[in-house]
Amino acid sequence: MRREIIHFNQLKIEYLVFGSGKECILCMHGHGRSANDFEFLENKDRKVISINLFHHGNSYFPDSRIEKKPIKIDEFYEMIINILDKENMSSFHCFAFSQGGRFILALLPYLKNQIRSITLLSPDGMDNNSFYNWSSRRKLLRELFISWEEKPQRLRKISDIAVKLRLMRPKVRDFVYKFTSDPQTMKRASKSWRSFRSIMPNTKVIGQTIKEQNIPLLIIMGEFDKIIRPSQAYRFIKKCKLKESVMEIKCGHDFFKKETVNLFKPHLLFNTQ
Repeated sequence: MRREIIHFNQLKIEYLVFGSGKECILCMHGHGRSANDFEFLENKDRKVISINLFHHGNSYFPDSRIEKKPIKIDEFYEMIINILDKENMSSFHCFAFSQGGRFILALLPYLKNQIRSITLLSPDGMDNNSFYNWSSRRKLLRELFISWEEKPQRLRKISDIAVKLRLMRPKVRDFVYKFTSDPQTMKRASKSWRSFRSIMPNTKVIGQTIKEQNIPLLIIMGEFDKIIRPSQAYRFIKKCKLKESVMEIKCGHDFFKKETVNLFKPHLLFNTQ
């Protein structure tokens, strides 16, 4: 494994390289996860570039920019191009989980001539108008979330009330509890949510690009996932006007348990030998 860092303006992206084979895969993890999630893909015939998103690992996005100038996809694209050039990757497969899926979907129109296939595990970004994504673009709600960073127990109480009023699913409350378990975890969740609010995949453009470039797409969803439900994937495919390319496996939102990896690994759109 090799660890690298790319600098761009004030920003910094850390990425890991597994292997040095001819087949190349660009990977992006989910929130609260890390680039190490994709180490299981390493083999002698493959080169895996696994990105640590901002606010994770040693990747850096300045706090001073979060409210004034959040990351946009064209800027992120410039950083990815620097990585691809440095690693001599002219074509590659894309593989991402949850929040990483939002970035891959948004990057698709920019990298359409280089992408060989896209496999997404329960991707974020399929609905820019979901409450999670919509609320991140509302200043008042962001300010409220900032106030919870130091006192996450307040958000826990609100989630308890929301469950009682049937405004929130119990599994989503469990997710809230996970990310309010300590102030640092809460701050990372808040910073990521606010920093990434301008990353909004365009379903029309995605659909057109996939059809024009004939890019294979597979979205793998957890049958029991209450964070990003399978129904969102089916609606997304319909909005993109694409052929059915969704499959479900028996898991929740935790895709990187060994037994779950064994469920989805045979279906990845690249060589898994």
